[in-house]
Amino acid sequence: MPEILWIAFLLSAASYTVACVLFVRQARARAAASLNPRWPPRLLEAGAALQLMYLVLYAVADRRCPVYSLHTALGIISLVGVVTYAVLARARRLEALGGFAAGSAAVFLVTARLIAGGAPPPNNRWLMAVHITSNLLGGGILLVAGCASAFYLWNEHRLRTRRRLGEGTKLPPLESLDRVVHRLLWIGLPLLSIGILTGRLAIRHVETITLGDKLRAGLSSGSWLVLLGVLGLRLLAGWRGRRPAYATLAGSLGILLVIGLYIGRALLGEGP
Repeated sequence: MPEILWIAFLLSAASYTVACVLFVRQARARAAASLNPRWPPRLLEAGAALQLMYLVLYAVADRRCPVYSLHTALGIISLVGVVTYAVLARARRLEALGGFAAGSAAVFLVTARLIAGGAPPPNNRWLMAVHITSNLLGGGILLVAGCASAFYLWNEHRLRTRRRLGEGTKLPPLESLDRVVHRLLWIGLPLLSIGILTGRLAIRHVETITLGDKLRAGLSSGSWLVLLGVLGLRLLAGWRGRRPAYATLAGSLGILLVIGLYIGRALLGEGP
């Protein structure tokens, strides 16, 4: 079993890394003509399939529910990001976003290998399972929304500075990126809302709440409120352009910071 786990891990990490490099090269105007456009998404899909096999085998060897392990949670977040990109990329030119999906998946995969052990199962198993799963799914989708917002701002800056279209990285039209972010908010926010609500219910049964727990909960709630405000203003006031893109990026960075705090805690040996 350990040998199979290592093979699946190494092949998945290699597939993601090569896919990231090819996506970035494909996004370059001069290099795109020399690359087969089918290779980057195929390598990304191969990496996702290998990572899924790795996570399943790891869960079997670990003999506990996968959502209670930060190691597996990071893998689920990256898989959600990859699947989200694969769905969005149909009939769209999103090579730059594909580079982010592949690169972040590789980073999360390697980071997860550095995290050993995990927390014991909580008392409220079903409530915590719903809480963690909702946060993982919603967080993975909203991270992609944040990346799309970052590319929106980059592309908008290029247009304002009147750079020629043939120069630099090829990015999707602003309107296309705006629609992508809007759809991702519609999908990711309800899931994150379930995660926030169940987290509030679960925290009532916790005997000791540390300062780190309060900080992570505050960041999660703040990021959720920012993204909820963006979606509300888009619906009620027709909010479009740079300001919602900046706000979406800020909310997504808050979610990423929460994940980073969990990783830092685990790497310091203070538990997941």
